[in-house]
Amino acid sequence: MLKKIVGTAGTRILNALVNLAILFLITNHIGSKGLGAIGLILLDVGIIQLVIDLVAGSALIYYASRESIGKLLIPAYCWIALVNILFYFIFQLLKNRFPIVYSTVIPIGSEPAIIGLALINALMLTHYNLLLGHERIKTYNKIFTTQVLIVLTVFLVHIFFLRQKNVEAFVNSLYAGYSIAALLGFFAMIRLSRSWSFSNWAATTRKVIRYGTVTQIANVLHIGNKRFSFYLIKRFMGLPSLGIYTAGVQLTEGLRLIGQSISIVQFATLSNTSDKNYATQLTIKLMKFTVLLTFAAVLILVILPESFYTWIFSKAFTGVKPVILILSPGVMALAANAIFSHYFSGLGNPKVNLWSNVVGFVFTLILAFSLIPLFGINGAAATASVSYISTVIYQYIIFKKRTGTLCREWMPEKQDFLDFRELIKKAFFQGRPGK
Repeated sequence: MLKKIVGTAGTRILNALVNLAILFLITNHIGSKGLGAIGLILLDVGIIQLVIDLVAGSALIYYASRESIGKLLIPAYCWIALVNILFYFIFQLLKNRFPIVYSTVIPIGSEPAIIGLALINALMLTHYNLLLGHERIKTYNKIFTTQVLIVLTVFLVHIFFLRQKNVEAFVNSLYAGYSIAALLGFFAMIRLSRSWSFSNWAATTRKVIRYGTVTQIANVLHIGNKRFSFYLIKRFMGLPSLGIYTAGVQLTEGLRLIGQSISIVQFATLSNTSDKNYATQLTIKLMKFTVLLTFAAVLILVILPESFYTWIFSKAFTGVKPVILILSPGVMALAANAIFSHYFSGLGNPKVNLWSNVVGFVFTLILAFSLIPLFGINGAAATASVSYISTVIYQYIIFKKRTGTLCREWMPEKQDFLDFRELIKKAFFQGRPGK
């Protein structure tokens, strides 16, 4: 399993570096207003994906080893098409009946890009989920790496060769990366399964929806906790301020790659085991590694002076350092949240994640409307951190109640560091990489 974690971590680190390079290109060649528009486009695509994930989300990971790929894939494709058509008409309704809401949530002229990216992104993520469900971590990592490198390459071509320095250039790079990754994922699935049985697909779809409904409500609330402030910043302060906040969010939340890398493999592992004691001990150990590594990374961002950030991103992004400082505790909480969430989902208990996100969303609603008008993007950062921390506190309480875990078990010990060092040695220097 460690080989898979290391491989996934390497992939996520590369993704973080690519995202940092893209952030540098956007801030220096497109500007804060353009970054604000891009942030809204990606948020809207993410919201559409939340609905799609009801049938084509993490439930596919859970059921991939339990059902034929055909029973999962065809309903997922049909649902993806239906949801994108539905959102097209929702956008038309907002444009004609609620123009203020429309202009707040959708950057001018971005509607076709949002629908198009949502469609291709959904196909790509569906294929990713099925690969992860079959624990084809190495294949997933290869395709994901290809995706992020294509996005960066196409973006560089637009900026330096085509001299196209606008939001459309970045959107085109996403089209290229998502499309190729979706195709590669599809071909990988063809090789993955010898049987494409479609019998009783309706019953399978009902099971996926029952599992996915709770998970997706939790995910909707989770995205609300993380991104609801975007719309308020756009409404009260405009795209340039949203661009500065987006830069701070991308820098700090980029550190989630540590928790994401570990939790992806954790979820795939727990989805294929029924040993609850093993799941508990694995989660505790992975939590220690995740939080410690995330803390070290956060410390680096906090130590760097604001002059460094304005030098990297231009003076238009003055004010990003306070956002980073205020978001730092929240990023630590997000790291823990990734491990807890995948523990509960991996054991088929997504309702815990739902209620934890309800708690977080309550804090978001209370604080966002009071802090953002008063303190601007710093208020948004404070809202996010409090929301993330409250979510993790709830998850910890439930985990402790169900497993009987003692507080001292969470404290790092010398043996944990020795185990971690030994596992890294095995992952890098012994045997061939995992599949």
